[in-house]
Amino acid sequence: MALDQIWKVQLTLVTYGNEFLQQDLDFNDWVNHPVFAQHHLVFRDLASQQLLAQHFQVWLEALKQQGVDKLSLHNSNILQDESNPNANVELLPYAHFIVSHQKKNKTAWICGHELAEWYLQDYPFAAPSAQQIKLRQEIFWRYPLNEKLTKKVVSDLKTNDWHEIEKYIESEIFNHQYAEDFAEPEQQDLPYYGYTLDQSHTQSSMLAIIPTHYQADSAHQLMHRMSALTDFIENQRRNPYSAEGDIISPEQQIDLRKFVQKTDDVFGRLITKIANHYKNIDFEMPMEPYDRTMDVPIASDPTNQHKANHSSVIKLVLITVVICILAYYFGL
Repeated sequence: MALDQIWKVQLTLVTYGNEFLQQDLDFNDWVNHPVFAQHHLVFRDLASQQLLAQHFQVWLEALKQQGVDKLSLHNSNILQDESNPNANVELLPYAHFIVSHQKKNKTAWICGHELAEWYLQDYPFAAPSAQQIKLRQEIFWRYPLNEKLTKKVVSDLKTNDWHEIEKYIESEIFNHQYAEDFAEPEQQDLPYYGYTLDQSHTQSSMLAIIPTHYQADSAHQLMHRMSALTDFIENQRRNPYSAEGDIISPEQQIDLRKFVQKTDDVFGRLITKIANHYKNIDFEMPMEPYDRTMDVPIASDPTNQHKANHSSVIKLVLITVVICILAYYFGL
């Protein structure tokens, strides 16, 4: 199942929110970011259900006054062993949650909605169409993190080797058989916006999902490619037919669903790393697609061939170790 698109709102809140907290970025420069269009965001306390802020501008201004100097984004599996302290609130199984950093204290902001005491059905209540609220409403619930969760958050912010991460993604995702017919997105050299550009967007309103005054070309490219690939794979899952128009076998459909889940999981983890580290990508060396054939040297002399094969084996072993470490690192 594809990631819920709320991740774009969360990522934008973190990246532009940090610019406000740390660089005094004027709200006038981004409060109308198109990624927030059709969204109504409010912020409440999970324990008391008290309304804390009716808009993300009020939320960020209050956080800054309270001494919060950083926001970060994390995968929700960090919270999998935690229990919800408020039975009147249903926390939603989105892939990510936001953390605000105030000296040694860390606070989670988790999406969820209030449960109506007098409505007991398992499915959401649907009001008549003329009475429905058109905006998507999201409530971010404040949840203080204990020492154990704080350590997980801090560990999650460790420095990344972006070259190795890209090699892993290239090897395990883009070189997979179900990605064979994937067409690279034409706009991958442009900033990643996260919404469809149209004539209503003027030059001043075209804001990328992460601030573009930082040189983060590789981050934008990875976002373009992974977003396009997840859409491509999800479309295959919904239409499991071969090039000849025949439905693929049940075994292939199971493998395809597993790959969809793996792709979503890798993309979800990549989103957190871009949110927290896009300013620190190493640009000294270009990030090139991973090609296994580059690890097998060509030699005509038998003696050199033996040495080359020995070197090749060592390189392959090291690459295998790196891939295994990254697989563990990504939780796959």
